[in-house]
Amino acid sequence: MKLTKFAHACVRLEKDGKVLLIDPGSFSEDAAFEKADAILVTHEHQDHLDVDRVAALDVPVYTNAGVAAQLTALGERVHVVEGGQSFEAAGFSVSAYGKDHAVILPEWGVPCENIGFLVDDAVYHPGDSFTQPDRAVHTNLVPISGPWFALPPAVDYARSIKAQQTVGIHDALLSPIGQSMFSRFLNTDDRPYLGLAPGESTEIN
Repeated sequence: MKLTKFAHACVRLEKDGKVLLIDPGSFSEDAAFEKADAILVTHEHQDHLDVDRVAALDVPVYTNAGVAAQLTALGERVHVVEGGQSFEAAGFSVSAYGKDHAVILPEWGVPCENIGFLVDDAVYHPGDSFTQPDRAVHTNLVPISGPWFALPPAVDYARSIKAQQTVGIHDALLSPIGQSMFSRFLNTDDRPYLGLAPGESTEIN
C-alpha cells in the first residue's frame, strides 16, 4: 500500500489499483481527488471536507451523521458509520473509532462528531482527536497543529500507540520552521517520524 500526504489532513492510499481518499478538505490539492474510488471523512469541518469537490466525484463516502447531513444531495452514496463499526471501502478494510472532536475552548464544549479510521490494520487517521485505536499499527498519523492542538497530549498520543512510524498531519497552519520542529518531539529510534510534504509518499509494508 502506498500513502501520499496532501495539504493539511488529507491522505491518499493506493493498493491493487484502488484509491482511498481520507479527509479531502478545502486546502487539498486537486490531484488528491484524481481517480478516487471511495472517500472517508472524519468530521464536518471545511479543512477536512470540501463538499463541492466530494460531491463532484461519483464514489461512495463513509462518514458520521454530522457529515452525512451536509451531503444529502449524494443520496445512497453516503454511508453513515460509527465508532466500533468495521466495513469495506474500495477493497480496503476499515474500522472506525471514537465519536468526539477534540475540545477547542471549554466554553464551546465538543464542537462536532469525529471518527478515526484504521485502514487495513495498518494506517490510522484520528481526524481532529487523539482517540487511539485498540491495536498496533504500521503508520500512525499524528496531528501537529490546529486551534484545538496542544503538544503534550499529541506526544502522549504518539507514544501510546505502537506504530512502526509516525507521520505528521493537520499542519497547514505551521510555517516550514514549525513543521521541522516536530521530529524533535516525535522521532524515536524505534518509531521514526516522517514530516512528509504535500505530494510526498511512503510505502506501507
